[in-house]
Amino acid sequence: MSEANNTNNNPDNQNNHDSTFPNRLAIVTGDKGGVGKSTFSRGLLQLYLNKNLPCIAYDADKRNPQLNRYFKTSYEGRVRFLDIFTRGGTDLLLTDLESNPFPIVLLDLPAQSGEFMENFFKEIAFFEMLADLDYRATMVSVISRVLDSVNVLEKLYKLCKNQVDYVVVKNLFHGEEKSFERYNDWSLRKKMLSEGLVEIAMPDLFYKPYDFMDRYSLAFSDVYTHPKSNIVFKGRVKSWSEDFEKRVKPAANLLALDKLPLDANEVKELEKSTIEILNDS
Repeated sequence: MSEANNTNNNPDNQNNHDSTFPNRLAIVTGDKGGVGKSTFSRGLLQLYLNKNLPCIAYDADKRNPQLNRYFKTSYEGRVRFLDIFTRGGTDLLLTDLESNPFPIVLLDLPAQSGEFMENFFKEIAFFEMLADLDYRATMVSVISRVLDSVNVLEKLYKLCKNQVDYVVVKNLFHGEEKSFERYNDWSLRKKMLSEGLVEIAMPDLFYKPYDFMDRYSLAFSDVYTHPKSNIVFKGRVKSWSEDFEKRVKPAANLLALDKLPLDANEVKELEKSTIEILNDS
């Protein structure tokens, strides 16, 4: 087990997380395209759905809406659009949470959207308004081994400070955990760990099943039923999904994976309501 995981399992660090809010907003960010941000969002949303957790997701990348593309067929209404590049476009998130609150909300931000989100956070007192709605935010930073990942995370920390919780995701597509040297040696890392930062890793998915899902716009669960799938794709996706779930456990409370699941009737009602909201929007 890595030093980071040992630190994250320290009960003193877990006490730094604010558990007084019943609802959680997980905001997934990355420094640039290709870092693995949307793959993590897809894996996390699939995990929420597999566990029958009360969730809704927002895809803020209108130019390349991957989250919506992969989930719109099998999970209609569970992913909504958010336009962060138009002033006032992000207001929809807060008004949605006010009128139709979900205990778990996932927001997948597009790459290089930091400046737009910074302006939005400031001009609307975003985190204060979230608190008024009984939400606590977790900033999920998916990183590669390049310096840009550290620079973006540092700007994020200076902007949000202790108003949010932090999860750093090392995408193992870019190398083993120990090879993230720029992040591992980063001067602010120790301080953030002492304040409750949780570090996890995302497993690398072999390119063939990944490309298969991309070609047919499939959620992870769709691989098991698609007519053109095969036993190897199913096996690799199953193994990756199990590894993904195991690796995110240290951040379970910050990602709201510790919420109680819905029963079958509640799931049906949730699916019905999300479709109705989608049709009315």
